[in-house]
Amino acid sequence: MKFYIKQKVFSFKDKFRIMDENQNVLYEIKGKFISLKNKLELTNQNGEVLLRSERKVLTFLPKYFVYDQQNQEIAEIKRLFSFRPKFDLNIPNKNYYVDGSFFGHSFGIYDEKRNMVASISKKIISWGDTYEIDILDEGNAELFLFVVIIIDQVVHEKRNRY
Repeated sequence: MKFYIKQKVFSFKDKFRIMDENQNVLYEIKGKFISLKNKLELTNQNGEVLLRSERKVLTFLPKYFVYDQQNQEIAEIKRLFSFRPKFDLNIPNKNYYVDGSFFGHSFGIYDEKRNMVASISKKIISWGDTYEIDILDEGNAELFLFVVIIIDQVVHEKRNRY
């Protein structure tokens, strides 16, 4: 199933809309205005928080934790040491690997057997960050959509440091 993520450009905090193929808004992701832990929330159309994340502070490489509605940790995503963007995504009983292109414009999410479960491509020329996500493993669709924005945050953090 294909999804599209579009960043809202004129906003004091990070804000993204997630749409289906017909451009119907399904979810929103909002960041906190000032946050050391770079907190994010995935909400549905009714404004209910489905997932939230926060960055672990004081780590060599970025690491984020994802929590569900009951505040239970359901995933951990950490950047791996590499010149290209690479990440480990760990959820209970499953591990995924995220591999990105050198400039961070396309990514693949792979399962333990290296089968692609989602592909992510970023439009190079657009007003704000725009992504197309094709999710093959629909059982974790919301989590994979949320991971796209976490990866976006990590890539932007690295660029802003230099």
